[in-house]
Amino acid sequence: MAGITTTTEISAPVNVVYQTALLRRAQMVLPYFVGSVPGDLREHQGSFTVKWRRYEHLTPTTTALTELTGSVAFPTRTAVQPSITDVTATVSKYGQFIFLSEEADLVNINNVAMELSEVLGEQAGRSLNRLQRNEVEDNFTSSFTSSATTATGVAGGSTASGFIKLTAIANVVNTLDRNDARKFLPMTLGSTNIGSAPVRESYWGISHPDVVADLRTLTGWNNVETYAGQTETAIGEVGHVGGVRFVETSEASIDATTGVAATGSATTHGRSTATRYDVYMTPIFGQNAVGTVGLGFQHVKDIYRAGDNVPGVMMISHAKGSGGVADPLNEVATLGWKSWHAPKVLNSTWGRTLKTAASILQSNE
Repeated sequence: MAGITTTTEISAPVNVVYQTALLRRAQMVLPYFVGSVPGDLREHQGSFTVKWRRYEHLTPTTTALTELTGSVAFPTRTAVQPSITDVTATVSKYGQFIFLSEEADLVNINNVAMELSEVLGEQAGRSLNRLQRNEVEDNFTSSFTSSATTATGVAGGSTASGFIKLTAIANVVNTLDRNDARKFLPMTLGSTNIGSAPVRESYWGISHPDVVADLRTLTGWNNVETYAGQTETAIGEVGHVGGVRFVETSEASIDATTGVAATGSATTHGRSTATRYDVYMTPIFGQNAVGTVGLGFQHVKDIYRAGDNVPGVMMISHAKGSGGVADPLNEVATLGWKSWHAPKVLNSTWGRTLKTAASILQSNE
């Protein structure tokens, strides 16, 4: 039986003194729900599938109506046929739990169960966030820097040809603008504060810290602190450039060993694994591009941190002795979480996944 069932997994505090305040874990930012369209699939309705219905733009009418003359036939005009697109997703169930034996419980300080509950809560949030991340990164059309047309063509090198660039961001923004994507964030004109900066209407972008390090070197980059007092900012937001406000997260995907063969000194020309450049995913998208659905509840549409309460995640605790004949001597407790979830790209024309290499800051890494 897997789990914490002996003092091997959690050792007893022999000849040591535990501090009652346990060490905090790192809290990663989980941003892939940002701007998603939350929805819920009602229980007892006979289906695990939810449907969104999108009504496409009608072509503008530029031809004048002619006068009705002679014998009038009905209907007198020809109607337009609207284009309707249905998008569906099927919810699936996810979850995990931990066994905790009475021996492991007895020899440890009495807030171990609470700490394990927090660990599971963090895992729940990260799990749903990754499901959302994978849907976004995999189902938006890929965009590249320089001359690359596939991920295998992404390069670093002394010319930094595959690193994130203003031209690549501009290309994505222009594509979304041409597709009439809706921006999330309004323009701010700046303030009288010294060092403040105006920011134009923006889409959201989500980047790995390695890519953010390159973003900070781009001409026109504004750190979030230059406009934070003028407009509301998001958890993990780091700055703005080219009509995109970026959120930094270590949860962003890296496809190791995917790019071209590393040239020269990989430690100075770009991050690489097994002599090939690593490829980083940076989705950039507008409003209503992504949806998320739970069974009987709505998922969040905002950015949160690992460990925050996520709507729709059920934390489940069973005390020792609650297992009946499965636990005849009242020895085992369980802690777990469960959730129903379905991520879905609703409009792939309103988002792109920018795939780039990333520079390396320290030559001794």
